[in-house]
Amino acid sequence: MDPRFAALSARLLGRVDELAVELARRVRAAEAELAVVPPDDITAVCAEQLTLSLGHLSGRAEISTASTAANARRRAERGVPLAALLHSYRVGLQFMWESFVAEAGSDEHPILIDSATEMWLGLDLMSEAIRGAYREVEAERGRDRELAFDALLGTDPVRIRQSADALGLPHRGRFHVIAAGPDAELPPGAVWRHLPTQRLAVLSLPGNAAFPGLRGGRYGVSPAYEQISQTAAALRLARLALAAAPEGEGVSHYGERPVATLIASSLETADDLALRVLGRLLELPAGDRDALLATAHAWFAAGGSTARTAEALFCHRNTVRYRLGRVKELTGRSVDHPREAAELFLALETHYFRR
Repeated sequence: MDPRFAALSARLLGRVDELAVELARRVRAAEAELAVVPPDDITAVCAEQLTLSLGHLSGRAEISTASTAANARRRAERGVPLAALLHSYRVGLQFMWESFVAEAGSDEHPILIDSATEMWLGLDLMSEAIRGAYREVEAERGRDRELAFDALLGTDPVRIRQSADALGLPHRGRFHVIAAGPDAELPPGAVWRHLPTQRLAVLSLPGNAAFPGLRGGRYGVSPAYEQISQTAAALRLARLALAAAPEGEGVSHYGERPVATLIASSLETADDLALRVLGRLLELPAGDRDALLATAHAWFAAGGSTARTAEALFCHRNTVRYRLGRVKELTGRSVDHPREAAELFLALETHYFRR
């Protein structure tokens, strides 16, 4: 570094308190987002950063970004946007350059151009330290948010209230839990956590607000509840609503599909009972098996109409009657008997639910 530039930097270093006051004024005027920071704090940081930069440029100290990173953490924790803080440091560089120009004599002006690279290098190093600090704070916030969300789903009433406060949720209100696919877009205002295969959210809604923000995926929505401590119970119902939802995209509210929800609530039991009901039918060759299953399934979907079933399957009504007779023979259950028909219907729904 040119000794003359180092000497010029040393002269400015001797005026650092005076320069810090003016720089703080400019920073506050240029960046409204820093209004959340007390003016004395901004002035102190300006003095600190000017001392750091001018000390390096004068050759009196090695450049260090530790204090810059510490300041960035404080600003991030206060909610100052990253872009705003980076802008304030660019304002600081511009101010330093103007101060060098004003301080330099006419014979020293040529050395400023040759030494400008050092100033830009310092800004680059500080900017990287600021970005790193913001990334750390965001990561910590994410971990804290996940811990708070987990506590919300626990049973300790004290921790539930504390987690609600941390997540910005009231203790009483009108809440819903939403269970969604991993890539689904959750609505604004939802407090959510992204798990490997699912997103979970708690949403506080006024009145009878709907769910217009649920798009681009499958969603299961719990019934409304009033106490934040009931979130864990509501989560189970939201997950059942999601499991009962048909393939594709859409919103499934708990209770809308009671049979599918019942099956989803105990798949192991449902599978076992379906196997007991359909056992002999399922042992048939694939072609015969699929034809009988499809016919019985279509008959229930058609509301018990043989004609509509035949139309849906592109076959004769006698074929439908014959196949339903085969189903009765193999399962011991007739579609004409209410209880037997109910057992057969549940077995078929379970079979197709798993496909």
